[in-house]
Amino acid sequence: MSDTAHYRFQSDQARRLARQVTDAAVREKLLEMAEEYDRYADLIEARSIEQVPAAVAAH
Repeated sequence: MSDTAHYRFQSDQARRLARQVTDAAVREKLLEMAEEYDRYADLIEARSIEQVPAAVAAH
């Protein structure tokens, strides 16, 4: 599993759990965690896209 897929999976799991809990504070924290996981995945994707043009230009 790639790092991006891992963080997307964790984000999905946090959102699923948030839908199941009744405590509002816990739900909010889980949704915050989901957003953080998505941000990590986005950063990894952005870095990999930036590296591809550099690698192509080097050849």
